[in-house]
Amino acid sequence: MSNKNRIKVAFLTLFLVVSVAALLTAKNTVGNVQAFAEGPNAGVTGAPGELTCAMSGCHSGAPNTGPGQLQIEAPIFYRPGQTYEVTVGHLTSDVSRRRWGFQLTALNGTNNRAGNLENTSALTQVIEGGPDGTRQYIEHSFLGTFQGQSLPPSWTFNWIAPSSNIGPVTFYAAGNQANNNGTESGDQIYSTSILVRSGNLITGPPVILDAAVSKKQLLVMGENFDIEALLFMDGGRQKKTFNDELTPNTLLVARKAGKNIAPGQTVILQVKNPDGTPSNEFSFTRPL
Repeated sequence: MSNKNRIKVAFLTLFLVVSVAALLTAKNTVGNVQAFAEGPNAGVTGAPGELTCAMSGCHSGAPNTGPGQLQIEAPIFYRPGQTYEVTVGHLTSDVSRRRWGFQLTALNGTNNRAGNLENTSALTQVIEGGPDGTRQYIEHSFLGTFQGQSLPPSWTFNWIAPSSNIGPVTFYAAGNQANNNGTESGDQIYSTSILVRSGNLITGPPVILDAAVSKKQLLVMGENFDIEALLFMDGGRQKKTFNDELTPNTLLVARKAGKNIAPGQTVILQVKNPDGTPSNEFSFTRPL
């Protein structure tokens, strides 16, 4: 091969290398830009050891400074191994918002992963990572950004509680209310958290010890009331019954059952734990 041909081959090789490098760089650049719409990197929920999207360089502005709000709807208590529906939703009075996002993680008292997050639709995706690489996150997918929508959206997914009682679990979330201008400017970032308590260890069947009426509420006191225990009055299940937030295993509150018991009337109360274990039948007479 002549020197002239060698030079041509060298220039052609150099051109191909530069062209391929340029294409790969462009591809990576596009991928990075789209990654924010497809979901943020792990670890921007505002949980301990984490920043939010506003402070991590993804979006400008300080968090929680706009007219909006981010909310988490989750159970007040959990039972080990049970699956619960969780919803993250935006609220705002700013009608200029046109794209939306969020990221959430669940941590125990030592800020480690608690339970398992699970998609129930194509609007969310689950990733792992965070400060130590072991946390789990659920966040919006590309479809779940609701591009062009002015009505604040929400995302619903499942949380599978830990297999054992690990104490309180905190959900941390951050969300973006964007103006959909294709840049980080003008976006509004919000963060929030919510505590989910666990019941104490149940050591036996439920026992009713006493009862009382307070306004419309019927209060049932006892022992070993499991989370989501059921209350029956004269054989009928009482709706809107819940474990007390501070003493869940010893106090049940039936929100409207009290108004159905007249002064001097006697009713038979019974509690059943979620596994079907019944309590004693307790005779309660409302004082005159």
